[in-house]
Amino acid sequence: MKALHDLIGVENHLDQVSSALRHVVRSMAAPVVGALEVNCSDESEVECSRSFQQQFVEHLLPELKSRVRGPLRTCNLGARYEWGSVRVAERHFATAASLEAFKVLVVKLNGHVAVTDERDGPQYGPLQRYEAESNACGALHAMLAGGDWPALEELRATFRSNNQDRVATLLDPRRVPPPYRYVFAAIAGARLQAQRAVEDIREHKPHSPTWYLVLPCVTFNRAGPDTELVVGAYAVDRRGGKPDVQCKGLGDDPACYRAELRGRRLHVTES
Repeated sequence: MKALHDLIGVENHLDQVSSALRHVVRSMAAPVVGALEVNCSDESEVECSRSFQQQFVEHLLPELKSRVRGPLRTCNLGARYEWGSVRVAERHFATAASLEAFKVLVVKLNGHVAVTDERDGPQYGPLQRYEAESNACGALHAMLAGGDWPALEELRATFRSNNQDRVATLLDPRRVPPPYRYVFAAIAGARLQAQRAVEDIREHKPHSPTWYLVLPCVTFNRAGPDTELVVGAYAVDRRGGKPDVQCKGLGDDPACYRAELRGRRLHVTES
């Protein structure tokens, strides 16, 4: 797992993240590898999905039919983890070979934020989309602005889980520097959605022994090639009785994040 742990909190090329993930999973020597990909519906996430397909899926997943490989995918506003989706994915990849040994199931979950490189440094949030200025992630922007669509209410409930109002934290300039508001929102959101996936895994008895790897990330949508930051890595071992959960990464409190630019790439740590 060291290859993934070294990427936590560091903005890197998309292919670097998916390649590191491939090497970690390959080292497990599982006879079966499956995947669940969770993305925002935003069309700007096409590069992230393409990299995961080319650098991970095409190398490790079984053929669905001749020369066709694919993960189970969910795409929705804000990249919300849909409860039960990991159970569907686990059942799909519970092949005969996994019954005899075990399988690895990767859950890759991506929030996203737009980045514009200005003369005085990156600007996070606004996106020049086609011929007009937009925002990314639009769902997170709308949630923080007080929107009341059903999807935003679901996002808001997640951000206010465990008796912590992260929406209020993100909107408080004394606790979160406004230039990093939308980056920190995307990081906290990915972390919170990953926690939901892990809880779903813990409650589900797999059809075949399974080692799960849940990888929350944030995509940086750029005018040039997109980049990606790994938020954390959860390993959940369901090859035996009780689930064994190991976690390393950033927490879910945006007030604790600290941002630093190194060569126009973002590094995020915690205080």
